[in-house]
Order: sequence, then C-alpha cells, then structure tokens
Amino acid sequence: MNTTRNRVLWYVFYWVNWGVILWFWWWISGSLFLQGSASALVALGRLTGLAAAYLILLQFFTIGRTPWLERTFGLDRLSRFHHKSGQWGFLLLLAHPVLLSFGYAGQLHTGIVAQFLSFLSSDDILQAAIGLGFFTIVVVTSITLARRHLRYEMWYLVHLIAYVAVFLSFSHQVELGTDLTGSTVFILYWIALYATVFASHIVFRIVWPFILYRRHRFRVERVERETHDVVSIVIGGEQMDRFRIKPGQFMILRFLDRHWWQAHPFSLSSLPDSKSLRVTIKAVGDFTRRVEKIGEGTGVLIEGPYGIFTDGPDTRPKALLIAGGIGITPVRALFEQLARLGKDVVLLYSNRTERDVALRRELEEIVRECSCAKVIHVLTEQPNFAGEKGRLDEGKIQHLVPDASEREAYVCGPVPMMNALVPALERIGIPAARIHHEKFAL
Repeated sequence: MNTTRNRVLWYVFYWVNWGVILWFWWWISGSLFLQGSASALVALGRLTGLAAAYLILLQFFTIGRTPWLERTFGLDRLSRFHHKSGQWGFLLLLAHPVLLSFGYAGQLHTGIVAQFLSFLSSDDILQAAIGLGFFTIVVVTSITLARRHLRYEMWYLVHLIAYVAVFLSFSHQVELGTDLTGSTVFILYWIALYATVFASHIVFRIVWPFILYRRHRFRVERVERETHDVVSIVIGGEQMDRFRIKPGQFMILRFLDRHWWQAHPFSLSSLPDSKSLRVTIKAVGDFTRRVEKIGEGTGVLIEGPYGIFTDGPDTRPKALLIAGGIGITPVRALFEQLARLGKDVVLLYSNRTERDVALRRELEEIVRECSCAKVIHVLTEQPNFAGEKGRLDEGKIQHLVPDASEREAYVCGPVPMMNALVPALERIGIPAARIHHEKFAL
C-alpha cells in the first residue's frame, strides 16, 4: 500500500510541475498566438525550451539515487524513464532554436540564417549552443555505444559531458528566457527545480557514500575465482550489521585504487551475514577483466543498496527462479533466502556450457540442505550434456515446471532473454504482478 501511495505522490509531483510550467508559459507568452504565425512560432519555441529543460532535469533526477524514488519504482524502471525523457528532451531541444529562428525572422522580416547567427552573437546563447552540441555528442555517442555494445567505461565518460551541457545552458535560461524573466515567482521556482535535482545528486551520489564509508570502512577482504571468467569479491568492514541490504538488490561500487573514478553496479550474490557482503562479477569489459587484481584491503565506496528485485511479504509458497549467465548473482541470494523460508522453489539456470556455470557448488549445497529447493541446469551450446539442452522458452518451462502458473516468478539474465521470457511466463498463466524482473541496464 505504501508503494502505491508513494507512486501516486510522485506522479502528482511530476504533473504538477508540468502544470506550473505550462501555466506560466501561457500567462506570459500565450497572447503571441493572437499576433500572427511568426509570433506563434516564437511562443512555441519558448515552450519547447522550457519543456526540454524540464525533461532533461527529470533525466538527472531519476538517476540521482534518491532513495524514496528508487524504492518506489526501482532503479531499472527509473533508468528506462531516464532514457525516454532524454529522447523527448533532446528532440524538443533541437526544435527550440529552429522555432525561435523562424519566428523572430518572420517578426523582423529577416533571413532565417541571419537571425540564427544574430542569436549566436550573445555570449549566453553561444554558451547554450555549445551545450546543445555537447548534448548531441552524448545522444549520438550513446546510440552508437548501445548498438556496438561497447564497454561501460566509455558510456560513463560520455555521460559526464551531459553535466557540462546543463551548466552551459542554465545562464541562458535565467538571463534571456522571456517566460522566466517575466515573473520573479517563475524564475525562483525554476532555480528551485535545478537546486533540488543537483542537491539530490550531491547528497545521494557523493555525500552519502562517504558517510557510509566513514561508518563502515568498507574494504576488500578477498577475491575468489568462480569460473574461467567469473570472480567473487568479498567486502568486509565495521558495523556491517547496520548496512541493510536484501537478497536480489545491487550496489554501485567504487574501488579506491587507481580506478577510483569508475563506479560499477554489481548484485549481492550471497545472503548478507552481518560480517561481509559478496558480489560476483563476470569479465565483460576492461574493468571487470581487472577485478581479480584488486588488492586485499582496498577501500570501497558503496552507493545503495538499490533494486526491488526482492522477495515481497505477500508472495506465494511456491517460486520459480530463472537465471541466465551472470544473472545468477541476484538469483542465487534469493534462491537461498526462499529455500531457508521453506518455500517450494525451482531454479532454472541457463548457460552455454558447464564451464560457464557460476556458483554451482553453492547451489548444490543449498539443494542438499533444503529439500524444498531444486536446480535444473539448461545448456545451449553443449550437445553432449546429459541434462536439459536448448534455450528456455514457453514450452521448455512448462515441461520442466508443470505447475509454473501457480508460482511467483523471478527472472534475471541477458536483456534479450528477459524480453522473451517475461511475455512467455504471462502466456503460461503467471500474471504480470507475479513476475519480478530487473534488467540492470543502467
């Protein structure tokens, strides 16, 4: 119930801000629609600028690690909203100078190119144009990185440019934005929006991790190899029982060595024991290929925990867990938790070959200790495997778990796998409300 109430409150916050922006814009610029098409274009240009700025602020706010927001929607869903608001914000940002150039050119009876160049003669507008250029670099490069599946480190560096772009455009808004300069109340409200967004960034992405570090002194206790390309890192510290994290959640870790400037999301891969935390990492990029070399005693800054891929208080007595590859990390912790609670839990674990199966020994130990737990390995690229072979799909799930429709389902793995299995589980008869998944695609 609290989650539902909180979602309603956040939606109200979101739409009230839209209402405030539209009201002030109409109050100051609405009369331009009565003065001809050129003036109407100017009014629309002002609106696209305000709307673009608000959507871009929402982008930053949704990834600002604000605890109340993240606990309500989950960082995965917020990440998807972040991408959507960024797409629309960028399109509106492009439309803003185009509409104003056409509008003012019509009003002043001058050429569009000449009008645009006259805008650039203002230092504030030139700064904003440079900011738009930076946003364009971020968007275009992000699309390229996504399509080529390039490493996380490059994605991280590119996104830092977005902060520069925002600061370059802010003075243009408050100095020359007619709708803002036309109302003291509106400009104070606008500054408050910016202050709220970036204060949340400073507090929850910088200050709070340092507070946690000072309290717990997180450090690497040991690094353990799991498979040929997977290692686990055990993190210890002080007063670890005060660090609250649930199975299925993840943290954003920053190791305080020569790569301190990089922050990476990793899931908890074992039940927290009030003494240490463990994450399990697959080598998929430059950083993850180096983690085995992180020295014991290295300090760790932790953001989080995050995620709502957890066992809820009202779940059914039966559960179906599905993991693909390194998606086993949050699922393994959930598997042990549910088994210890005495729930009838089946884990379907898909990998390419037996060589790729991570945490196998631990999963087998859980099964030996809890008669209610069962693991079924499914391999896609090992024809001589004595067990289940092929890809998980609707038919195979029904064959392996005939009572799947009666279970609470948890799915974690590669994004294409999850995109295919979530609707497959719905077709089997599991309602969407009983299918839990987070793509962790930040």
